[in-house]
Amino acid sequence: MKLFKQKNYILKDIIKMWLETKKDIKIQSVQKYEFLISHYLNNHIGNIYIKNLKEKDITNFFNNLNLSTSTQKTLFYIIKSSLKFAFKNKYCDYFELNEIKLKKNTNTIYILPKETQIKLELILKDKINIRKSCLLLCLYTGLRIGEVCGLKWEDIDFNNKLLRVKRTIQRIKNTDAYSKTILIESTPKSETSNRVIPIPDFIAEILEKFKTDDADYILSKSKKLYDPRQFEAFYERLLKNNNINYFNFHSIRHTFATRSIESKMDIKTLSEILGHSSIDITLKLYVHPSHEFKKSSIENLVNFMSL
Repeated sequence: MKLFKQKNYILKDIIKMWLETKKDIKIQSVQKYEFLISHYLNNHIGNIYIKNLKEKDITNFFNNLNLSTSTQKTLFYIIKSSLKFAFKNKYCDYFELNEIKLKKNTNTIYILPKETQIKLELILKDKINIRKSCLLLCLYTGLRIGEVCGLKWEDIDFNNKLLRVKRTIQRIKNTDAYSKTILIESTPKSETSNRVIPIPDFIAEILEKFKTDDADYILSKSKKLYDPRQFEAFYERLLKNNNINYFNFHSIRHTFATRSIESKMDIKTLSEILGHSSIDITLKLYVHPSHEFKKSSIENLVNFMSL
């Protein structure tokens, strides 16, 4: 590559300039980019001069790090967007990235065994309170932790047994000197994350018993934001106190998706309930059929062909 301008930029300078142009994105997205840039890109390929950067440098960068698929995709977006920015501003010639192959994520996704889910549901229904109710809601709707913490009573339509996802609660880095982090309310993760989800009748009946003012957050029982970390801590104590093996909160969302497919829900419906932009995302990331389901599916095929 050759530079159109005399100054020889290194990659991290280009990335910094690109990020400064991103004025229309959420602050939590900016902070996510800043974290990934400082922890990964700057430390590994950030000091390479743009004129010397080659596809193999980027390929080696991804191959040498054990990162989740999501993190890899975000890092690749940053690199690709920054290089497009550099070309547009004539800092370099056009840079091809057609041969970059991201590593497949080999991390095991944990899905609750059906018997464990049944045990957990029995525990949640015993001496039920609002936090247990909301955990039960997540098991049957696949809500993200920030989304359930952001629910207000006004978002629940008890007549039609529906809930509307309009907001999410997140803890982000604080920019002032008073505290390291701060809770914020923001719009959902994406446009399709703003959605309407049916609620099972039995959960709607449970929730209605705890209803307070329409403008109250359900979990805080007030106008005060409810911290997702507080809800996660409650959830982890619940598992520990009832001798259930630990699985992270997001596993509930994976479990909901898998149980939905096992119960014959069509993939398009599931994708919309989860708030995905395409069914491909749902299939690749959130559907993990159990061994029992695979076995029964094969048996069903055999029975069908035997008719």
